[in-house]
Amino acid sequence: MRIAIVSSLVVVLFLGSSASARVHTSPLAGQDTVRADRADTIAQTQSQQNTWSDRRIISVVLSSLIPGSGQTYLGHTEKGAAFTLGTLASGLVTILSENNIVGRNERLEELKAQYNVATNYIGADTIWAKMVSTKSILDKDVRRRDLFLKLTAVFWVANLVDIVFFTDDKGEKTFGLLETGRTTFALVPDPKNGLNARLSIRF
Repeated sequence: MRIAIVSSLVVVLFLGSSASARVHTSPLAGQDTVRADRADTIAQTQSQQNTWSDRRIISVVLSSLIPGSGQTYLGHTEKGAAFTLGTLASGLVTILSENNIVGRNERLEELKAQYNVATNYIGADTIWAKMVSTKSILDKDVRRRDLFLKLTAVFWVANLVDIVFFTDDKGEKTFGLLETGRTTFALVPDPKNGLNARLSIRF
């Protein structure tokens, strides 16, 4: 009788411990499954973000050739125009300054030749004053050229960094689409007439 009671107690204790073990292990298993699912979701999201579309690749190529054109291609018109105008303006000033430098150097060579053949003090002094003035203007042109050359490079590099890391694709827009507040104008292809102009005004 005692043996039967003891054996029944052992069976009850064993079943109770196994049931409690199941209760404690099942939440952990569920948490591990949730964590695994979250990890898979994060990995898929990161892989999708790192995947470059054809439009992204084309935008980088365009911005490498003409700064700002890639931003405009992806739908960021204002930012693209700012990069384009800034780079072109800086490059134009650089070219004009370089052209002035070439002209000033040629002028200095002429003045040096005149100074070497000057026959009196007054003529030589006048030529010397012109040489000093030309050299002063030449130095300003050199500083201006160097400054705007660096500024052009800064615009170019900033444009590439922006198109690679900070510019998202707004999607391809309809050709000729122009939106100003509540007014929308678009050129829509038509198989019969070629192009149709559509103007919509929202009140």
